[in-house]
Amino acid sequence: MFTRFDVLYSIATPLVYPFFAYKRLVKGKYRESGPAMLGKTLPTGEALKTFENGCIWIHAVSVGETVAAKSVAALICALRPDLPLVITTVTETGQAHARRLFPDAHVHYFPLDFSWNVQKFLDVFRPKIFIMMETELWPNFLSLAAKSGAQVFMLNGKLSDRSFPRYMKFRGLLSPVFDAITAFCMQTEQDAVKMRALSGRTDAVQVTGNCKFDALLPPLSDEEAQAFRTQYCLGDFARPLLVVGSTHPGEEEIILNAFAEARREVPALQMILSPRHPERFNSVVEMCGQHTANFKVSRATAPAMESPDILVLDKMGELAKIYGLGDVAVVAGSFGKVGGHNLLEAAAHSVPVVVGPNLRAQKELDRLFQGDDTGCVRCDGETLGLTLVRLFQNETLRKITGKQAYHTAIKNQGSASASAEIVKRYLNPQ
Repeated sequence: MFTRFDVLYSIATPLVYPFFAYKRLVKGKYRESGPAMLGKTLPTGEALKTFENGCIWIHAVSVGETVAAKSVAALICALRPDLPLVITTVTETGQAHARRLFPDAHVHYFPLDFSWNVQKFLDVFRPKIFIMMETELWPNFLSLAAKSGAQVFMLNGKLSDRSFPRYMKFRGLLSPVFDAITAFCMQTEQDAVKMRALSGRTDAVQVTGNCKFDALLPPLSDEEAQAFRTQYCLGDFARPLLVVGSTHPGEEEIILNAFAEARREVPALQMILSPRHPERFNSVVEMCGQHTANFKVSRATAPAMESPDILVLDKMGELAKIYGLGDVAVVAGSFGKVGGHNLLEAAAHSVPVVVGPNLRAQKELDRLFQGDDTGCVRCDGETLGLTLVRLFQNETLRKITGKQAYHTAIKNQGSASASAEIVKRYLNPQ
């Protein structure tokens, strides 16, 4: 069995191999995920019996998609309670997050998309239902999964203005892939229009909203907040606290300069800073310590002092809760080229959500959080410091803005149940 996509992958492999080899050897990436994506950690022996009648397989490429999957997984599993749940990711950060969110599921890495490799995974898990979160179009996998008898669904689907023209160029080549998908549940009508054009299957495309709204964590209890403060030696509750989440290269400099500027007006201000990728934890700790403002710096995995000025959250999976400690949250990825991250994790805790000018990767959240009454405060790197001063010096404004952020989040819930209803309709046609 050898497909046209195998040919393309074989041609591309020598071109991309040096990049991935560099990342593995120098940056330490793919050491866990690489062998697993080639099937080295698949269940064997007696463990295969778990899947002898098939499974429900939900794929979420990384952290954000895993959060969205959490909101819908129980609803999908309720449609076939006799089947075990398999969760797969591509990134190692997503894998760590999935293991925490789905302790009772079988969590694995997604197969590298060569047909011979995909078939190994399908032979083990035998999916009856396959759910991809967002637009994860792996041609060999989707085609072979459908041929094996799985019903394939896209949930929380979206198509960016950049990716859509690229897909359209290869529409003919990808037509068997779109044909393999039973139904498409898209985030917005704009996404649905694009998917109808791509797939040519108007009746199979529905708008169900963004499942991330249904994955909000409950606010931190006083006991949880105190436990975190004690664990990380954050000190006195009286210190105002800024939580900055998911920073990327180039953004820490912006954040640190704005923090230093804000502390000139709010001297007690404290910050928890969470880099997006674990391979950057050490360098970010060093960067904070070397800043000209002479911050007292500690880190979550080894708290070195009581009440530091900056705590670097060098742990995965805690940021969504840690936002609840803060008086103000900055959601990064929006001050550089990345295009933003999930605002909802912060909004769930009723804190003002500050973002930069670039939210192109979060278009639906960008749209829903437009306006002065949504709890989202927008600025750029130059005005971030002044924005923080304004919020920290005005408690009334801070509380009102935080409540607005929370209400914006909860009023847009319902996507998970709507998506599950679509899946149910196709599983049980009338």
